[in-house]
Amino acid sequence: MSTPAGEKPTVLIIGPPWPQSGTARLFENQVEFYRSRGFATIFVAVPIDCWYVESYKEWDSIRAGLAPVGADWMLNAAVNYSRFLRSKYTVWAKHAFRPTALDWIIMTGASADLSADAERVIRNAPLKLIHVNHVFTLGFAKRILRTLIRNQRQISVVLETHDIQAQLLVDRGDLNPWTHRADALSRLVKAEDTNLRSLGVFLHCSIDDFEYFKSRMPKKTHILALPTIDESFVKRVLASPPSAMPIDLLFVGQSTEPNLLGIKWFFDEVWPLISDQGYQISIAGKIELMVREQLPAIHKKFCKYFLGHVPDLAGLYASARCVFAPMMSGTGISIKTVEALAVGKPFVGTSMARLSQFGLQAHDTPQSFARAIVEALAHESSAAVASRQAYEALFSRKAAFAARESAFRIATSA
Repeated sequence: MSTPAGEKPTVLIIGPPWPQSGTARLFENQVEFYRSRGFATIFVAVPIDCWYVESYKEWDSIRAGLAPVGADWMLNAAVNYSRFLRSKYTVWAKHAFRPTALDWIIMTGASADLSADAERVIRNAPLKLIHVNHVFTLGFAKRILRTLIRNQRQISVVLETHDIQAQLLVDRGDLNPWTHRADALSRLVKAEDTNLRSLGVFLHCSIDDFEYFKSRMPKKTHILALPTIDESFVKRVLASPPSAMPIDLLFVGQSTEPNLLGIKWFFDEVWPLISDQGYQISIAGKIELMVREQLPAIHKKFCKYFLGHVPDLAGLYASARCVFAPMMSGTGISIKTVEALAVGKPFVGTSMARLSQFGLQAHDTPQSFARAIVEALAHESSAAVASRQAYEALFSRKAAFAARESAFRIATSA
């Protein structure tokens, strides 16, 4: 492994090891922005689950899946299980024997180690900024700053929140591993606030997050950076020949609780209203595994629609007549939604898609959602134009880079 050469200023980007996800697309955008500013980039994937030890068998596929992030140096940390076991007790005591599930996740990330070669890359880099993704990886970032970076007081830190994690833990029903009970939302909110208050500059990828964190920490700097995508993806979609059998309705989703609940709502409440239309549905992504495990009846009945993981989504989007997002919970705007708008596909979503504030109507009842699907497929051209206009105004590369420039300038000037 080589080390950074010369005096080219470098940005260290830290985030969870979530390949081929909406979060990974944001990592790509971060790398593109800093590269456009003349910086070299180091990306470190930091695990937040204790089984991601050095011998974890999925590391090769994770590294391959994260390759499109495209940083100059792509590194990963692995959980040091001995440190993890010690931290279970030290963190428990540090929080007066009342830590939360959020503290557990941050502790797990902080217990991860880099290889000697990876440490050398960071130690020798002329770092200008650390860009932290998710509060989950903040403990690791602070340890790296403390142990590997000599001029730590001169290094600026920006944190991109990616949702209100306290609320997501409640929505998912996560149990506190110390108590084996669910934490109250108020305690999770306090834990999130406590971990974030040491920082001064925050980026948020949804209006909900921006308004929430600004109200919680009004004296900090908060900048809205709505998610965008790699424009080369749009070119690949436009260059991909549609399949012989067009896809009337396309859904793309990872294995998340909001996606699971959305799929259940769609097949239980919406599909019976339009099943006689003969629409061809394709559901791509790892949500298939979650549906198979937790909604076996739905998976058995509609298994022909579930494609599972698809390495390249360009062909699916090229073939799709309409993209739908039936989410009934969650916060923020899905990258898959932005992809649909970017390639000019008619889009149907609930208010959870957070698009009504951008001029695209939300449909929260089964009847309204079903009618919107029928309308979108009947008027594809006008619906497609509305999607692309929303993308250009709000989610384009130009818009995202302007927001990131503001965060960078404020952080480094401080």
